[in-house]
Amino acid sequence: RVGYPLVGFRFMAAPKLVIRKRMQFIQGKVRPCCWVQANVEPDLRAVLDEHFLNESLFKRAAYAQFWPEGALAIPAALAPALNNFLKNDACPEITVKTLLQGQLHQGANAWEMMCFELVAKLAFENFLAITATAQELNCDLVYEGATAVAPIVFSADAAIAQLEAMASEMAA
Repeated sequence: RVGYPLVGFRFMAAPKLVIRKRMQFIQGKVRPCCWVQANVEPDLRAVLDEHFLNESLFKRAAYAQFWPEGALAIPAALAPALNNFLKNDACPEITVKTLLQGQLHQGANAWEMMCFELVAKLAFENFLAITATAQELNCDLVYEGATAVAPIVFSADAAIAQLEAMASEMAA
């Protein structure tokens, strides 16, 4: 599987999010815990460590009022718990640094643990956007606009028709 280029011709494996959910005995109680950590290759990690550690990936204040369109879908069963989780001070903020180092959340119940997992997945989606930017450093990009049409033929029938038209023009 081809990953993302960092610089030059070297290709890297795509970053991955490791999620561990456990019931752990903490301070005399068994608590549902969720631990997350981003797994990235050393070259990309070095760039992130140098330039992007304090970038925020998830701030509860940004999501407490509404869930943005295009973000991960909220499972119906989790919606009430997520609403409470985002308004609670126990909802952590996630940065590039905390995701790279690993972040543990001790939930009050299983629903809170599942909410943290969903929030971590959303933060990881944002992390992927940061890593794409990090990998574009020292590169020149050409942007042709959102409405630019690539001159690629997408169907075999259209390609045959295009080749036949070109052949008839050449024969004429």
